Amino acid sequence: MKPLFIALLNYKKPLDEINEIREEHLKFIGKYTSSGKLLTAGRQNPPAGGTILAYNVTREELTEILQNDPYYLKGFVEHSIIEFTPGLCSEEFKNMIETLEGKER
Repeated sequence: MKPLFIALLNYKKPLDEINEIREEHLKFIGKYTSSGKLLTAGRQNPPAGGTILAYNVTREELTEILQNDPYYLKGFVEHSIIEFTPGLCSEEFKNMIETLEGKER
């Protein structure tokens, strides 16, 4: 199985400023969830930042995506990336990954 990445975004601005450009950020991230490079993304609870699960990208590609995010470009977030290769996962998760890998061919 290819590595997965968890991207952690930490807000550097107050939530009201973050929310002013949230739609722009969601539209940007949506392009990559539609392409399958980002599997899921969402706001942390409490809302101190966001979390993204990425697959079918390299660390370099993910870094480039994150650095072009409107939040990042405006200095609203900083991010960190955790790379891991799943050792244990549910059958449902394995099936999802196999489906994604089948789309690559």
